[in-house]
Amino acid sequence: MRCLLDVNILVALAIPEHADHPRVYRWFRREPDRKWATCAHTQAGFLRVGCLMLGNSRENLHLLYEGLIHDCHSPHHEFWSSGIDLTEIDSALKSRLIGPNQIADLQLLLLAHKHRGQLVTLDKGLHELARGTKYANSLTVL
Repeated sequence: MRCLLDVNILVALAIPEHADHPRVYRWFRREPDRKWATCAHTQAGFLRVGCLMLGNSRENLHLLYEGLIHDCHSPHHEFWSSGIDLTEIDSALKSRLIGPNQIADLQLLLLAHKHRGQLVTLDKGLHELARGTKYANSLTVL
């Protein structure tokens, strides 16, 4: 299975103090040869959220950036360019949007579907967004 890791998964993996770190780390290590992906959105979100969690300093930003670069050089990592046109989503999915905070989630779900992978997230609300659509099988909520 190829997995697009959501920002919350990337942060939980990188920061041992994160409440979900043990669970996410166990899941990630269960398949050591798993193909995993990031995109520009998840990389930027990881740096932003991770830095805020660690104290919002220049040093922490650089530490996270170096860790991201190192991890993305893994032979198991893939970078997925978006190429997603949000104006082309079907009406069934569009009707499920309840607010602007779901736009990034929608983009990541469509990207995972486009690459025949899974968006892996901790966000349980994504079930409602994907339920009953052709994208439901492109989502894994831990």
